[in-house]
Amino acid sequence: MGNPYKLILGIVLLLYLCNCQSNLFKKQDKDTLNLSHRKSYHINTTFSEIKLAQQLIEKGEFSQAFPKLLSVMESGEKDATVYYFLGIVYQELGSPQNALTNYIKYLQLAPQGVYAEHSRKQIRELIGSPLNQIERVDTIENQIQTLEKKLQQEPQNTEVMLQLANWYWINQNFTKAGNLYKNIVSLNATYWSHPIISSRLEKDGNGEIIVLTPEEALKREAEKNPIVFFNVTSFRSGRSLGWASDLKHHIYNVSGQVRNRSSRTLRNVTVQLTIYGFSGMIYDTRTISLGNLSPGQIKPFSAQFVNFDNIENVDHYDYTAYYDE
Repeated sequence: MGNPYKLILGIVLLLYLCNCQSNLFKKQDKDTLNLSHRKSYHINTTFSEIKLAQQLIEKGEFSQAFPKLLSVMESGEKDATVYYFLGIVYQELGSPQNALTNYIKYLQLAPQGVYAEHSRKQIRELIGSPLNQIERVDTIENQIQTLEKKLQQEPQNTEVMLQLANWYWINQNFTKAGNLYKNIVSLNATYWSHPIISSRLEKDGNGEIIVLTPEEALKREAEKNPIVFFNVTSFRSGRSLGWASDLKHHIYNVSGQVRNRSSRTLRNVTVQLTIYGFSGMIYDTRTISLGNLSPGQIKPFSAQFVNFDNIENVDHYDYTAYYDE
């Protein structure tokens, strides 16, 4: 009689343990889904930022695309596409040396990428060279040596000077490049109208020739577009449907920081944040006042959005800064 009771007790115990394991699995599976959802969401957010920058570039709004691309790059994102779009923006904003740097960075990360051939085409136009393997540093140095020898044989050849100066420039030897550019315009003043030379040389009020190095170009760009965004991110918060009525709404949060990279104080700085649904539909806009920004000063911003039909339909967000001159 003892054995049947033991058997029944064993079966009951086994069923209890199976039920515990099943409940544990369901809880773990739910947590995993939540974490997976968050991870996927952040990836989509970064993609949306790059996509938005691309849309701005296609519209010709390069100054607006610039801070968004810097924000993605400063976030640590390693998508090579960011460097290609930065190359386009720098080129359109009149900073060819920075355009070259970013095109080359793109080629180093994605030599067979979608934009690789176009990057090489842009580089050839900027430096006047047919070389297809520009992303290789040793090739750049070999090209410089070849042109130096050629210039020794033809010391008055301005076209060789120009090619060599361009290669010096891309190799960040701005002193040698600047001296060659000056020699070129002194030998032939018509070169002042050359697009590369005119973007790298300038005469001041006294007639002195100034070499517009990348440092000088960035300084001027910073004065022209002084506010840069970084650490911009979004996340969801709030209770799920089914909780108490006052806690049922999800919240879409956007936060980040802005920095004044210019040498002047910016007054009455505001940040405008907008969230979008699919097909570009605008859900809501928030304007945040940050007051004045001193040179180099950083200020955070944050906004919460609840005006949408379903938080799952929030596709992306956008941000723009305004200030008084």
